[in-house]
Amino acid sequence: MKAFAKTTSAVLVSVAMLAACGNDEETQIGTENDETENVSEPETENEETNNVTETGTDASEDDEAESENDETSDNENEGDNDQSNESDNEGSGEEVFEPVEAGEEHEAAATKEDHYLQAGMVSGGEITDGKSVGNIDHGIHDEYERLVFDIYEGSYQELEGPAEIPNHFEVTKEAYPYRFVYTLRGIRGQPEELPDLSNMALFSHMEIIPYYDDAAIQLTAYVQDSVEFEVFEMHDPAKIVTDVRLVEREKEHAPVYSVRTASLSSEDNFEIIQQPTAEFQERGADHVRTLFSADNTLFVEEGYYATLEEAEVRKAELEDDLDFELHIEERGMFDEPENIAGSMNE
Repeated sequence: MKAFAKTTSAVLVSVAMLAACGNDEETQIGTENDETENVSEPETENEETNNVTETGTDASEDDEAESENDETSDNENEGDNDQSNESDNEGSGEEVFEPVEAGEEHEAAATKEDHYLQAGMVSGGEITDGKSVGNIDHGIHDEYERLVFDIYEGSYQELEGPAEIPNHFEVTKEAYPYRFVYTLRGIRGQPEELPDLSNMALFSHMEIIPYYDDAAIQLTAYVQDSVEFEVFEMHDPAKIVTDVRLVEREKEHAPVYSVRTASLSSEDNFEIIQQPTAEFQERGADHVRTLFSADNTLFVEEGYYATLEEAEVRKAELEDDLDFELHIEERGMFDEPENIAGSMNE
């Protein structure tokens, strides 16, 4: 009996030891299997990263993750709100198109480079004299519309043939109304006629702006849709080329309040507008313009302002020292100025 008891005890101890060893081996095998699964299935790690709550992490880690997600969501919402505000500002026209002098200045290339601008001024050519604008050609291409000034030697009384290099020129994009202004120096006389642009989709028409310099002229080409532009020159023969192409969504701009004179009819002496031009400039106006208004009339704009209050203050300042009446006109980017009745002399 004692021998049987000893034998039985030994057997039980052996069984217990075997069971313990078996559990350790199973645990080790299970761990190795888990590691193998993690290595062979890297997608699980991505899923754990994307879905924190499904990985069996403890509650503190879940709370931290949720807190981080909440902060990220708040930041994203703030960003969305900022973008929404910016979009609302753009949609409501919070900004005013900067005057032409505030745009960057660029040198014209001697060939087309497909380098389009949305604002600013482009200059080129050589400082010279005794040239003329021969023909002004225009055409519609697949991606852009083109306006071409052919530059000739000689005056309009006696053209001598195409020039080799264009005269000095500046081309600027303006707004209120939307147009391109060409200041051409070294030119003797006005073009005999301007092209009919009625068949164009982007350009609309051209005008000659009164410019009091016997060796320079100003022309303007009006645009009827949002565009970006490229200006370049060509040599031998000399040409000044403007290409415009449609911009799907140009930043919207607020209307402005123009401080201006009354309109001058075509029967009046256009030299009268020299007086307000000079007087505005003497009183610190940096953006004086001569503009066409409805019914082919002209007026002089002292400048435009973002608010009615600013325009009224400026108008009051000027009226204390001028002998002609001023008006305030609200205009949008593409609006044609109004024909405002009045007198240049009070």
